[in-house]
Amino acid sequence: MQKPQILWRNQTPSRSSLKLGWKQLSRNARVALITFSLLYLGLSIYRSLEQQSASSLLLCIVSISSLTITILHTNGFPKDKLGSLMQVLKTENGTIWIGDYPLPDTVRKVVIGRIDIQGPAFLQLAWNQGHQWIFQLDELQQVRHFFRQHAPQIEIVNE
Repeated sequence: MQKPQILWRNQTPSRSSLKLGWKQLSRNARVALITFSLLYLGLSIYRSLEQQSASSLLLCIVSISSLTITILHTNGFPKDKLGSLMQVLKTENGTIWIGDYPLPDTVRKVVIGRIDIQGPAFLQLAWNQGHQWIFQLDELQQVRHFFRQHAPQIEIVNE
């Protein structure tokens, strides 16, 4: 469950996330994405030939490619393989444990939020390269409540 890096919206997508995103699209969504992309590309070619502008064609190709990659990357996040954070959160002798990782006494902030509207949720220790966990969206309120109850000294930053 512990992830070395969260798949943030602005992170460079990997080839595997794009493949997974394509596989997870329904047949109708695939047809719609291809149709929209081809229509947009066709109109862009027509407009650039009409204006005799290669730079506008290049800009249109980059924009439709970016949109397609973003859609596939967002859809390619393996939401069904997320673990339960509440099952691994516990306290022992005043120390909060997430699985086999004890939170250091120096932790003063945690960032808790959702990656996008449909989830998943994440917990991140608030410092550069801090540990991060991705978990099911329906546990978001329970995780916030756990930290409020068991670690009131830790500030919760809602993202």
